[in-house]
Amino acid sequence: MSDLLSIGSSGVTAYQLALATVSNNIANVNTDGYTRQDVSLTANQPRQIGNSYLGTGARFDAVQRQYDAFVESNLRNSNSDLASQKPLLSYVNRLIDVMGDESIGLTTAMNRFFESARDLSSDPASVVSRSIFLRDADGLAARFRQLAGQFEILDTETRQSVETDVGQVNALTYQLSQMNKQLAKHSSAASQPSELLDQRDLLLRELSSLVAIKTRFEPNGAVTVSVGDTLDQGILVSQTTSRSISVIPSSIEPGKLEFIIDAYGTPETMPGITSGKIGGVMSFRDQVLKPASNALDGLAATLVDSVNAVHSDGVDAEGQLGGNLFGFAPGQDGKAASMTMVIQDANRVAAAGQFRVIDDPLNSGTAQARILYSPPDYQGPNQLRGDLALAQAPQIATLTGLRIEPSQGFTSLGLIPIGTQNLSLTLQSPGPGQTLQVLTRDGRHLLGSALTPTQQGLLVKQANGMEAGATYSATTLNASHPGSYLGMDIFMGAKASVSLSQQFNAVTGEIQSPLKTAATLTSKTFVNSTDGFAAGALTLNGKDLPALDGPITLSKVVDWINDATAADPVSSRVTASIQDGKLVLSRPASNTTDDIRLGMGSGTPADLQRLGFDTTISIEGGTPDDLLVFVTDQSLSANAPASTVNITAQFSGIQGDMKQTLRASALQVEFTSDQDYKIIDSRTNTVLAERRLIPDPLSATPSLSYRGLKLSFSTAPKAGDQFTIDGNRDGIGNNETMLRLVNLETKRTMPGGLTMTEAYIERVNQVGNVARQAAIAEQALSVVYQQAQEARDGISGVSLDEEASALVRFQQAYQANAKVMQTAMALFDTILQVR
Repeated sequence: MSDLLSIGSSGVTAYQLALATVSNNIANVNTDGYTRQDVSLTANQPRQIGNSYLGTGARFDAVQRQYDAFVESNLRNSNSDLASQKPLLSYVNRLIDVMGDESIGLTTAMNRFFESARDLSSDPASVVSRSIFLRDADGLAARFRQLAGQFEILDTETRQSVETDVGQVNALTYQLSQMNKQLAKHSSAASQPSELLDQRDLLLRELSSLVAIKTRFEPNGAVTVSVGDTLDQGILVSQTTSRSISVIPSSIEPGKLEFIIDAYGTPETMPGITSGKIGGVMSFRDQVLKPASNALDGLAATLVDSVNAVHSDGVDAEGQLGGNLFGFAPGQDGKAASMTMVIQDANRVAAAGQFRVIDDPLNSGTAQARILYSPPDYQGPNQLRGDLALAQAPQIATLTGLRIEPSQGFTSLGLIPIGTQNLSLTLQSPGPGQTLQVLTRDGRHLLGSALTPTQQGLLVKQANGMEAGATYSATTLNASHPGSYLGMDIFMGAKASVSLSQQFNAVTGEIQSPLKTAATLTSKTFVNSTDGFAAGALTLNGKDLPALDGPITLSKVVDWINDATAADPVSSRVTASIQDGKLVLSRPASNTTDDIRLGMGSGTPADLQRLGFDTTISIEGGTPDDLLVFVTDQSLSANAPASTVNITAQFSGIQGDMKQTLRASALQVEFTSDQDYKIIDSRTNTVLAERRLIPDPLSATPSLSYRGLKLSFSTAPKAGDQFTIDGNRDGIGNNETMLRLVNLETKRTMPGGLTMTEAYIERVNQVGNVARQAAIAEQALSVVYQQAQEARDGISGVSLDEEASALVRFQQAYQANAKVMQTAMALFDTILQVR
């Protein structure tokens, strides 16, 4: 029969172990990472009695961990996602506090700067207003530096946080490798101590809070840990080996951090970390802090460039051009961190514009004028055509084969820019009706032959580079200095100047005064012709030459010229002679001051060509205005083939600036009627332009423009009204620069068509959006994490209610088995008492 004592004893033993397991669960109810254990009991092998089997009791089989790998993995993943939002939200809120703070943020400082500029524009002569403006400008620069400093603090703090957390990752991966070493003592996870597996899972959970991981478990419970896109990449733990992560600055993108695995062994670059605490900090650095810092630097650069462009274009209280108001200190990283105010003297604040307009007190109208300058944008050419623009000495440029179509009657040679020095532009082998024409942008005809109304309509238009509303005038056509346009030394024809040859002391080698040689003009080989010259067709040194009947020979021309100059003083007389079949005109050897100019009166370049001379435009010194050059051909009929033009050119350089040339001028705007006006250069009394005041459809008040100057009127001027424009050399009492500076506040200079203040506020709002999104994500992920934790607790967690119930159940079973043993003992005693 079955042994009652053995059966009871086996039950007592089994339930004693069950009670111990339940007690252990209860004792570890608050132990972090503890996994609930359950007892597995099994029946002993039954014993055969006759034809039946009787049980022999129960035995303790195993203690099982209540563990679900999927639930545990889900908990780790949700832990990584939630852990990434907490530092992101914390740091973003700190950044918002910094950027939006009134004492640190930029909005208040920028408003104060532009407000002080507005106050200064109301009283530009006030030293007090200038000082306040400098104070607020310095405050704005300081605010940029302070804000950049706060950004730097966050950058340093987050970098140190990442480095610290990476150190924790390395410590945890090392512990996991040591854990794998202990787990390697058994071949099956079921054989491992539960506490050892609990420690492994706890380490993995801690690791997942720092960085998202991928895991693979071996049959014995050992774990492989990876932070790569796959388990084969970015391995940190494999068997008993761990690989450390290093944090290094990026060599490609300044300020960015890179993660290298096993930097001192077999380096492997980690992909971007996006989850876990490290991922949250990196998201803040890369997606919030860095863009905000770059935006701050961009705003600082735009502000400095915009303000400096306006300020350096103005005039200070001492009449000097304003310099930069802001600058960047050397040796600093970032524009915002290095922004400083350059000017310290209040008198150096450029409140005034470079131009000033003065209303004549005798004006009959009530119009008040305001002057502004902006670089003009003309249609047509902006330099000489083709290679002619490259003809700076010693180079001589040639342009051949230009065509003049009969339907047009002219071709453009381009623009002689203001400031072009000592230009020579030659028309070679001209056709019978070809001539050079030089006009200003306002249709002032300087050189050439008078234009017909048809030619005026073809040449004087905006498409050729003319000003809007330009009109034609031949008042200064072929005029000589000083009665020429703006007193220019400009001439068209054949010219010879006094030549200079540098001299040196034969003994010492010192430079001596150059040797001057009288002017001599030599033609090409002379060719006889049948036609003569009409009176006044040609001029010599400004005087008309008389008529010369044909046919023409070289000796006849020599006599003709000598007869024409016979009455001139011997000291300045030009003498004609023949040398090697060429016509030579020369001054007396003693005359080393005067040049020789053989020009055209009513004649053409073809007439000069018959004497063996090319026609050249010569400009001594620099050009005081932009000049447009054309070649016209009046000999072309409607069905004639196109004529060709050959040009050579040379100049010594271009040293001009329209704005500064205008500043050096004194311009008078005089209204000859309520609609018509003319612009006069006061120094030379040259009429620069004659136009009609054209209403601007985009403006309620009338205005006119000249070479970039824009003169605006409060109301329409009246006939006889005069306005004087000058370069504002004293700089006092004028507020144009401050007004332009104030306009920067509303000027949309930032990307996206934003003002500077709007761009800063937009950046603050973007950071705020990240904060709101992070808060929402944190709430959502907290729910997900809580659900994952509850799922894990439902399987692996200890429930005191359940354990108490199990404790009672096992206690009752224990007591019942003890009763069985007691009964067995009683039966045994009964047997012993039988006599």
